[in-house]
Amino acid sequence: MPADLLAEAFDHHQTGGFEEAEALYRRIQVIEPAWAEALHRHGLLVAQLGRLEQADRLLGWASASASADAEAAVNHGKILRALQKAEAAARSFRRALTLSPALLTALEGLGHAERENGNAEAAAGSYGRAALFGAGPALLHQWGAALDVIGRTEEAAEALHRSARIDPTVPSVAVRLAMILHRMGHDEEAAGWYRRALVLQPGHRDARRALFDTIPAAGKLPPEP
Repeated sequence: MPADLLAEAFDHHQTGGFEEAEALYRRIQVIEPAWAEALHRHGLLVAQLGRLEQADRLLGWASASASADAEAAVNHGKILRALQKAEAAARSFRRALTLSPALLTALEGLGHAERENGNAEAAAGSYGRAALFGAGPALLHQWGAALDVIGRTEEAAEALHRSARIDPTVPSVAVRLAMILHRMGHDEEAAGWYRRALVLQPGHRDARRALFDTIPAAGKLPPEP
């Protein structure tokens, strides 16, 4: 039965038996050529093996099926991003959202695809929707950066503050926040974030230069590494 073959294929896939898994996935496609779940899993396998163009085809067929779930469209979007096909990736993530409007991975993926497509406003919108569903620090960082690009400076600073509160160990968040705060005229707070970046990454020359050149009254710099 195809279901038994799929279970066996997935077991090989999960335990590193990639050749056996692929042979079984191919057998299933002879019997059930439009079975979305089998196409999806086969697509993930060939992507894992680095065959992205083939993964694109398999996941495209899977996500186009009437029985496809949102995860197939999300994973197709990820492959399309890896192939630098941002517009097609955005369409795939939107398809996932028609099936599951609150799916965080689809909202995040759409934000990335829109950013890569040069549409910062749409990216900010997607990241912002994702933030409503419990986004982590990396996504909040992306949201803050997109908001900054479209001129929503105060909102950008708030998103970056939220990112830093969740994970205070990322120098790039501290630097971006410092740059925004400096533009807002909050030089003392900006200096504090530049110093934090230099504590986290003492060799961060952009942060050191900005603290020394842009905010000369900021006080003593951390020593060079």
